[in-house]
Amino acid sequence: MIRSKLFAWLSAAVVAATLLAACAPAATPTPTQAPQPTTAVQATTAPEPTKPPAATATEAPAVPTATSAPQSQVALPDVDPADYTGDIIAAGSSTVFPLTERMAEIFRDDGYTGNLTIDSVGTGGGFERFCQTGESDIANASRAIKDTERAACEAIGRTPIEFRVGTDALAIVVSAENDWLTGVTLAELAAIYSSDAALWSDVNPAWPAEPILRFSPGTDSGTFDYFIEAVMKPAFDDAAETKLLEADSLQLSEDDNVLVQGVEGSPYAIAYFGYAYYQENASGLKLLTVDEVEATAATTENGDYPLARPLFIYSDARIMQEKAQVGAFINYYLTYVNDEITDVGYFAASVTALDGAKQALLDGLATAAVVLLPEVDPATVTGDIIAAGSSTVFPLTERMAEIFRDDGYTGNLTIDSIGTGGGFERFCQTGESDIANASRAIKDTERAACEAIGRTPIEFRVGTDALAIVVSAENDWLEGVTVAELAAIYSSDATLWSDVNPAWPAETILRFSPGTDSGTYDYFLEAVMEETFGDEAEPKLLEAANLQMSEDDNVLVQGVEGSPYAIAYFGYAYYQENAGALKLLTIDSVEATVASVDAGEYPLARPLFIYSDATILQEKLQVAAFINYYLTYVDDEIREVGYFPANSAALDAARTAWLEATGAAAR
Repeated sequence: MIRSKLFAWLSAAVVAATLLAACAPAATPTPTQAPQPTTAVQATTAPEPTKPPAATATEAPAVPTATSAPQSQVALPDVDPADYTGDIIAAGSSTVFPLTERMAEIFRDDGYTGNLTIDSVGTGGGFERFCQTGESDIANASRAIKDTERAACEAIGRTPIEFRVGTDALAIVVSAENDWLTGVTLAELAAIYSSDAALWSDVNPAWPAEPILRFSPGTDSGTFDYFIEAVMKPAFDDAAETKLLEADSLQLSEDDNVLVQGVEGSPYAIAYFGYAYYQENASGLKLLTVDEVEATAATTENGDYPLARPLFIYSDARIMQEKAQVGAFINYYLTYVNDEITDVGYFAASVTALDGAKQALLDGLATAAVVLLPEVDPATVTGDIIAAGSSTVFPLTERMAEIFRDDGYTGNLTIDSIGTGGGFERFCQTGESDIANASRAIKDTERAACEAIGRTPIEFRVGTDALAIVVSAENDWLEGVTVAELAAIYSSDATLWSDVNPAWPAETILRFSPGTDSGTYDYFLEAVMEETFGDEAEPKLLEAANLQMSEDDNVLVQGVEGSPYAIAYFGYAYYQENAGALKLLTIDSVEATVASVDAGEYPLARPLFIYSDATILQEKLQVAAFINYYLTYVDDEIREVGYFPANSAALDAARTAWLEATGAAAR
């Protein structure tokens, strides 16, 4: 895990951002761009790229005149690719793919030794990997991110930052063998791609009475989205996509090379894709004018060509903070993209747009760098660490301990799963543990017990859990319950399932629950039982027939697997680990997902914590080091464990608490 280079690079970025903020007067932002500074900031000499830049980074930007081109007003910190290693994963638009591939190529040529993967999966596919599964560091996009995609990103703790990297002209092409068509209007183009026309002559009687062979990017492509918006909707409004998809002889592909080959094969074929793919295959294709305007650098820049569109890459401040190589690559990309973009086959973004991207990088890094913890090398840490508490937090702390050991820690790290209450008892009464794992906030009585032995518990938020309500996979009659039904199921008022809902089987309810010392039990009482039964909540649950309780969630899993009439509740991670044998029930018609948990829609979500004490952190440096490491890398691991990230503000608050407790904040 790269940490040492991160601080030097971030420091330079933050200094640059601070200088810009101090020197530049405020400017009115455009709808898609960050505010633009109007005062130039000089950088140190930039590394020489494979293809030298037109001007060195030490040259002061020229003052624009009536006859001179606008000059960049934002300088980025010096980046030497040879200083960086580690993985970088980019995925998305097939249109942006060749540009990002070129920038990766020169980044490697200038010394980067890590693994840089770029997948061409369409803009929608790229946002899915970036915003839903969290598999990529960079999303390539030939359109702006949608609100639904942004919400999905934020649901997994990512705030997408947009970087404008260029401009594409959508190329409308036919075969070089086509000797009867040189241009189309937008209206003709919409008709050509609609189900209303089968033959070319259906669109224009002067054209051949031959079937139209249509080639189009796939529906997951930003190019497809753009074509629908810019070409089809003006002609067909809400029916635009249907008109295109129902057209005869239509072939869709996410691979633009398939489209090129299709058009080359017939004089009656037509396709659209990014200009770079036309340029790469110009000998076998003919570029059509649109509304009598040819796609050129000049017509694209001045807005005359009607099918020009911006190109973007997206990332996230925390990714760039924690993976220094990603921030360095984006820095390099924005610094040298205008030296490469024309050769790739696209057009440069305006100076204003590119400066907006550079400023967004500086702003994002400055924001992300507000709460950084000191670098920790686990190989230099030894001594015992003892953690105990919540069975829910146990697998997360266990994962963090595992990678702490893998990175070199040689001491003894013990983690006991004894329930949240048991963990606070060891931490606050007997003082036997250094860390308490908790699936609820500490109670006043527990805090008082801590203070009685000279400990002041410090809370560190590490994630979010969705309480999983599960039945056996063999249960074929129950898909979901309401909170009120769930309370009734777990109460002594019901013996049979049909007692709760007459439509359910007249079979005995087999109830499984975490033990009374568990934070999960406490949370269930408060969130489910007390809503219905008030002060009678706990007796109603504990007096229910056929109730089996255990502090070991695996016992609960095994109990549910054994009968289609059993039900249990526990942390989401235990459901995920045993999903093949269990069925997850919806609650109030909402399924537990990253999006529903983060949006607050799933009614049974709760925070996860670890607790320690300032004196412990200062006297047992290994404990401070482990919690530092935990808070630094937890978001990289938490989804695989089966939980959901805490929001950025909560995690930053935890990091701030660590700095204050160790005294590092004052240094």
